[in-house]
Amino acid sequence: MPWIKKYAAICILLSVFPLVWVVGRSFITEVDTEIYRYIPQESDVVIEINNTNFISEIAYQRVFNEAYVLEKIEFEEVEVDVKTGIDFFSKTILFRENWSNESVWIAVVAYSNRADFEKYIQSKVKEAHVTFGKKHAIVQLSPSTHQEQLDEHLKNIANQSIKPFTTRVNLKKYFQPDNEINCYIIPPSTDVDNQLIDGHLHFDFLKDHIEIDGNFTPVSGFENTPPVKYALNEAAAFSMRSSLNVFNSIYWFTKEKIKDVPQYSQMALDYDGSKIFLVDHKWGYTFPFKTFPEIQARFDIKKPQVWQTFLDTLIANEQVRVDTTTGILVTEQGAFFQYKLNHEVFELSRGTTQFEENPANNIYFDFQMQISPLLDRTNFSVDEDNPPSQLEQTIGLSIAEEMISDLHVFDNIEQLRFQLIKESDNAIKAKGTVQMHDREGQTMIESMFFFAEAMLFLRGF
Repeated sequence: MPWIKKYAAICILLSVFPLVWVVGRSFITEVDTEIYRYIPQESDVVIEINNTNFISEIAYQRVFNEAYVLEKIEFEEVEVDVKTGIDFFSKTILFRENWSNESVWIAVVAYSNRADFEKYIQSKVKEAHVTFGKKHAIVQLSPSTHQEQLDEHLKNIANQSIKPFTTRVNLKKYFQPDNEINCYIIPPSTDVDNQLIDGHLHFDFLKDHIEIDGNFTPVSGFENTPPVKYALNEAAAFSMRSSLNVFNSIYWFTKEKIKDVPQYSQMALDYDGSKIFLVDHKWGYTFPFKTFPEIQARFDIKKPQVWQTFLDTLIANEQVRVDTTTGILVTEQGAFFQYKLNHEVFELSRGTTQFEENPANNIYFDFQMQISPLLDRTNFSVDEDNPPSQLEQTIGLSIAEEMISDLHVFDNIEQLRFQLIKESDNAIKAKGTVQMHDREGQTMIESMFFFAEAMLFLRGF
């Protein structure tokens, strides 16, 4: 993975200098905010990565905790002689724009040598779309179906002929250089009530965990919004509760997003893995899988007729199929659910649902995910009643096993927790934790695989 190799290369180059930690921390005496001018005004997510903080800590660990670092990083595979042209001592910006009805991720990367950077990026990314400003490269991370127009947009960003995000938000006020990662979020405006206007998050990389904190601005009248009604399920691999309508588009076990989920007063979701069976392709699924997710989901609804229309639209567009006699709903990707829609709730489950009441009265979003149980409880096998050919079985199971194996790079993360809590002044406080398995490790080293996989994730979505 090239990003891992580049960070590891920096570790090697700096490991001979015991004072690099001090040098790294004091390398930049004044915060350089020129990079903010490349962020378009209409971006809805902005992420700042303070590379200096990472490099100084990784180099420090390489010198003073050598055995641990060598265990985590295969240095013999690092190409230390490759010239990347990247200025690693400058910050990196990632931002997302909604461009022609699609979301596009773009990176702003400081470069020290343009020729080396162009050569390096072309060797790593096929058909890379990159434009250059005076000191920064504008790199498209996710694909677009409107590439010609987007290429022109990238040029305008590089020339700084677009209105910058800073005319909308003073990022210097929220993005502190002591934080390894800063993030500013503006939830999209939708036809349903969106109770949050904007907010900022900060990620502080401590010894065995990453602390997340921040604040969100609620809309006027937010005090009338109820807190979450249902308690989080700590035993589930994935559990989420929300009384906020910030998620009105969801992935229902398919790459195609189901949009415009109607307004709800409560949302509760537990996911505990899935049993996935390879079937004969004549079933007509995009992928030859029949899927039985271990899931229970409940939406406490406000307007049942709107939800019925929503479901009817999904059926008409052949995104789902339903059997009203048995109460079975099947997605276009082959996921089977029991479903229920009445005047109070819309539910999906493997049979029955069971949610406990939440005793807290100030939580508006609650989330936890355990990586290893989620992967361990996802199992692939062959459908005995409608099996594919022997060749398809071999290929299909091989691909499935490889996919699960690749996801196990996240096993070093034990659990993710995140909450949005209303404080006495009606402000919304964000707090969360990314807990690592290794209590004696260091989160920056443990997170190197995570960053590399996150980049691949952004390119895919």
